[in-house]
Amino acid sequence: MTRAKGTQDLRRKNSSKTAASSVVGIYCVLTLLGFVALWSGSSGYALRLGKDASYFAIRQVIFIAISAVVFAITAIFPLQKLRSSLSLLAFAAVGLLLLTFVPGIGVEINGARRWINLRVTNFQPSEVWKPLIVAYVAYQLDKRENTLDSSPVEAIFPLLIAAMGSVIIYLQDDFSTAMVSLVAALIVFWLAGTSIWFFAGIAVVAIPAAFIMVASSEYRLTRIIGFIIPEFDPHGMNYQVQNSMRAIMTGGFWGEGIGLGTRKLSSIPEIQSDFIFAAFVEELGFLGVILVLACWVFFLVTVFRGTKERKGFGYTLPMGLAGLVIIEVLLNLGVVSGFLPATGIALPFFSAGGSSAIGTAISFGLIVNVLRNPGFEPVVEAPGMGTKSKVHRSVVGGYAHG
Repeated sequence: MTRAKGTQDLRRKNSSKTAASSVVGIYCVLTLLGFVALWSGSSGYALRLGKDASYFAIRQVIFIAISAVVFAITAIFPLQKLRSSLSLLAFAAVGLLLLTFVPGIGVEINGARRWINLRVTNFQPSEVWKPLIVAYVAYQLDKRENTLDSSPVEAIFPLLIAAMGSVIIYLQDDFSTAMVSLVAALIVFWLAGTSIWFFAGIAVVAIPAAFIMVASSEYRLTRIIGFIIPEFDPHGMNYQVQNSMRAIMTGGFWGEGIGLGTRKLSSIPEIQSDFIFAAFVEELGFLGVILVLACWVFFLVTVFRGTKERKGFGYTLPMGLAGLVIIEVLLNLGVVSGFLPATGIALPFFSAGGSSAIGTAISFGLIVNVLRNPGFEPVVEAPGMGTKSKVHRSVVGGYAHG
């Protein structure tokens, strides 16, 4: 039995490390693809702004370098220390969200206060909040694992923290990010096995609240109407979406070729941001779409296979973060292709901007960290403490109470 268990543990360890290496590879491949897409797709818009054709690409190189450092740190940081620091990190992130409202620190652009002025650039703290709230909820629910089924009220506190962050982001006039962060947190509640009645109670409150938030904003309501009636306001709210769809159709199956797209030159404003994938499809066609989607499918399957035998924090954290990233991808691609109303959600690895790159780096780094540490999960009963107490085994062989 001991030899069989040792063989099983070794196979499991090797499988986890292979999964971790695969995620690192996906991170590198998507970073390269995203940079090529941004470098080629943003050149026309940069020229229209009177800047060098490589303006956005050069800036993104800096952001990629910074996010690579963040990725490396989060991937190798001692997981037990990280886990014990999540409460402090979550409340620090709330503080950063609130700083956007402080005069002289927060930056207001087009009526929205989503950024902090770092002098050299602006930083959007909500991008960091998204992976941190997923990690924080995973940690809190892991501590309550043995009482979660019998007492759903145990989940109220982490839900309130997640909701508080979403409310602050909503008050920054960023409805889409507020909803994405909340949904990502709810994915963790679902993965942790929270009662269906818990979600029913949330739905009773959240659905009417979301309806009121949309209906009370002329800007958001116009987006919804424009999605339902594509001919509505074709030179205003729908202008980007309509031209994005034309660029995608122009690409066809093979694409126009890298650097040869034409619609990026004049017809899609701010193409370097939320609509960069339209330029990518125009130049690389349906084959490019298949390539990118294959990377994302491989990523999701890798994380799932690497965590399928795990429990608690070692399962909910990487799966929750993978869910967060995939939600962002699906929302962005849905908007660019005209299947969803415009949301303002950046496409991970592709859209220009440092805040999004750092948020994505944190998500991928934490996933790699958990995958490379297969021993970190609640698998050992604490002697003499009954069936309701478990301990977490760290990778160095020590034990720490959950």
